[in-house]
Amino acid sequence: MLSRFKVRLTRIGFDFVSLVAVLAFSVARAQDTLSFSEALRLGEKNSLRIEAQRAALAASDALTARAGELPDPKLQLGIENLPADGSDRFRIGTDFMTMRKIGLMQEFPNGEKRRLRGERAARERDLEAAGLAAQRVGVRRDIALAWFDLYFARKSRDAIAELVRDFELQLDTLSAAVSSGKQTSADAIALRGMLENARDRLIEQDRTIARAQYVLAVWLRDSAALPLDSPPDTAKLDHAPQVLIGDMKTHPELRVLDQREALAETDVSLAVNSKRPDWSVQLSYAQRGPEFSNMVSVMVSVDLPWEAAKRQDRDIAAKRLIADQVRAQAEDARRMHEAELFSMYADWQTASKRTERFNALLLPLANDRVQAVLAAYRGGRGELAAVLDARRAATETRLAAVQVESERARAWAKLNFLLPHGDQP
Repeated sequence: MLSRFKVRLTRIGFDFVSLVAVLAFSVARAQDTLSFSEALRLGEKNSLRIEAQRAALAASDALTARAGELPDPKLQLGIENLPADGSDRFRIGTDFMTMRKIGLMQEFPNGEKRRLRGERAARERDLEAAGLAAQRVGVRRDIALAWFDLYFARKSRDAIAELVRDFELQLDTLSAAVSSGKQTSADAIALRGMLENARDRLIEQDRTIARAQYVLAVWLRDSAALPLDSPPDTAKLDHAPQVLIGDMKTHPELRVLDQREALAETDVSLAVNSKRPDWSVQLSYAQRGPEFSNMVSVMVSVDLPWEAAKRQDRDIAAKRLIADQVRAQAEDARRMHEAELFSMYADWQTASKRTERFNALLLPLANDRVQAVLAAYRGGRGELAAVLDARRAATETRLAAVQVESERARAWAKLNFLLPHGDQP
């Protein structure tokens, strides 16, 4: 009984150790690969584009806090009524009108202008905030596209490499058959040519992989060299199509245009306000000679918008035209964005249908053809050329399937990163 208990404990211990080993291997393997979500996190963290936009937003925050404040007061120092000729020329303290003067002047823009200046600064801050959201979405989209390009370039290479291995194995078998007289040297030459063509395509695909890796390295630096983990499910969109198409104003890039419109409208209001006069107050103290009284002065200045038709009205007209320009550009961008969105959605739908057809029909048919001609060839009822042609056709079908899957992934990335994600910090 005791021996059976020891055996059970031994088995439990063995199973536990095996489970720990499997988990440790899985963790180590996960650390040696680059997942899609980790690529997005690293790329956004290292993005200089986002860092620059954050600095612009911080600068706008600093300016917003002071936009509605009064201008700094001005200190005035000087001498008034100093004789310029005669016996007292340039002498201080001899003429009763000569004064040493010190004063302060404070400008007071009208209250509406100060409010509009604060509003304009807030609009600029909102514009920079919308720009930051658009930059983050754009950066994530660019990283996703670069990740997919590298992933599918490597996947295409796997298909070509498998064809090369098949041809190499077939060439080894054929060489023995030629030596025994069962096959002709012409078949060997033909197979050799197809093998070298496949190897050449493999070299070309390596260049495509290298270029895709360089693009991804712009965002991820050394992490771009890691093997890529499985891609996300591109058969489903994170945002429903009606959300993408129906509520265009939620798109960060269009929010930037909305903020530009609001900023242009505020500039128009500021231009209109320029017809309202500002005013200033000046307080000064003037010291004269010992035998004369010192003086105190208070002055009030008021702006006179003279000949507004030549000045302020032209400024107002110019600002309104600029606002019209911004409004037209924004509407044009909205229309183009909507058309682009429908186009991307059509690309995603078409690529999804084609991917299903490749997986359900075209790839199985290509594999069945290879098996059929290979069985006929091994049974002495077929030719080697048919086998080679079937293998090559199956590889081309596989490469076409990878291309269609890549198109779906790219369309998915463009659609999926039109809106901010909730997981963004």
